[in-house]
Amino acid sequence: MQASERDKEDLDILKRVAREAGDLALDYFERSDVRFWDKSKGHPVTEADLAVNALIRDRLMTARPDYGWLSEESALSNSTRTAERVWIVDPIDGTRAFMRQEPYWCVGIGVLERGLPRAGVIHAPVLKEFYSTHLGGGAFLNGKPIHVTGCAAEEGCRIITNEGMLTHPAWPVPWPEMELAKPKPNATLLRLCWVASGQFDAVVTLWRKSDWDLAPATLLVQEAGGAATTHLGEPYLFNRGEPAQRSLLAAGKALHSLLSARVKGVRLPDPNWTVRPFDTTQTTERQNMAETSEAKQLLHIVIGGELKDVTDVEFEDLSKIDFVGAFPSYKEAYDAWKGAAQRTVDNAETRYFILHAHKLLDPETGDHHHV
Repeated sequence: MQASERDKEDLDILKRVAREAGDLALDYFERSDVRFWDKSKGHPVTEADLAVNALIRDRLMTARPDYGWLSEESALSNSTRTAERVWIVDPIDGTRAFMRQEPYWCVGIGVLERGLPRAGVIHAPVLKEFYSTHLGGGAFLNGKPIHVTGCAAEEGCRIITNEGMLTHPAWPVPWPEMELAKPKPNATLLRLCWVASGQFDAVVTLWRKSDWDLAPATLLVQEAGGAATTHLGEPYLFNRGEPAQRSLLAAGKALHSLLSARVKGVRLPDPNWTVRPFDTTQTTERQNMAETSEAKQLLHIVIGGELKDVTDVEFEDLSKIDFVGAFPSYKEAYDAWKGAAQRTVDNAETRYFILHAHKLLDPETGDHHHV
C-alpha cells in the first residue's frame, strides 16, 4: 500500500493529540497521590490511564467520528471490528514503571486500515522522546530520521529480552553472548522504538502481546528499515476477534532473519503460555484431552498467579493464587482459562494454567484414585 493524504492528515492529528495526552500523563506522574487498583489480578491501572484514555478518545473521535476505536482501557465493540479505519490506543504503556516513578513509559496511538497500521506516534514525555511515522513516510525521533542498525550477527548484538529465555537449558543450540538491555523497559512500544532508532539491535518477546502494544511501533520499525513479526515470521494483522498477537521479533532485516531461524522451532501450546523450546513432534495436552470421551468426568482445575520466573512454574506467593474453578471437561476448563488469561495479556509475570488431575491421593488410606 502507498501512503495517502489521509495518512498524513491522520498523523498530524495523532501528533497533536499525543502531545496533549503526554502533558496530561506527565502531570499525573509528577504527583505523589495518584490512585491505582487492579483491573484484574496482577494487572494494575491508574487514574492517569483512564484520564488520558478519555482525553485521547474525545480528541480522536471528534476529529474522525466515522473511525472505530480500539484501546486497552475501553471495551471492545462490534463497530470497531467492522470499521474500515480504526484508532488504536495505549494511553500509558508501562503502567508499572509509571507507578514506580520510573521514566520508561509512553503514550502510544495509531491508526489501522483493514487491520494494518497506517500511521503512529509514541510519546515518552520523561525521556523526551517523540516518535512518529506513517506508511511510506519514514520513521522519526523528535523530527529527525531514524534507522535500525545494520547488525548482521547474533554474537554481541544488543537485545531487549528476558535473560531467562536466553539461558533456558532446553534450547538445542545455546544462544551466543549478547548485550542485554538494562534496565529493560516493560513498555513494549518503547522496546520497539529503541530498535527502530538503533539504540538496540533487536527485541524478542516469546509470549503474546496486545495489539495496542505493537501496532504504532511495528510500523515505526518497518519504516526505519527493519522487520517486526511474530517469532514464526508471520506478519501482523490487527483488530481481529481477539486483539492479541502470539509473540514479537523485531530487528534489522539481516538480524531478524538470523533470529527467526533460531526461534522458529519454538511452538506455543497456547498463545498465553510461557514459551519453552521443545520437540515439535510431541503431542500437546490439549490434543490428548480433545480425544478424551466427554462421557468421563475428568477433573480440570484452572489456577493462576504471578510467577517468580517466567521460565519456570513457581508462584511468587501461594497465598495469592487465583482459583478460577474446577471443570469436568477440557473444553469447559479451556474456556475458563482463556477468559482469565485474556485479562492478563499485558502482564508477562502472571500466568493461568489448566491442571489435569490424573489421580487423587487419599492421605488417610494411602489409596490412589485415578480420574
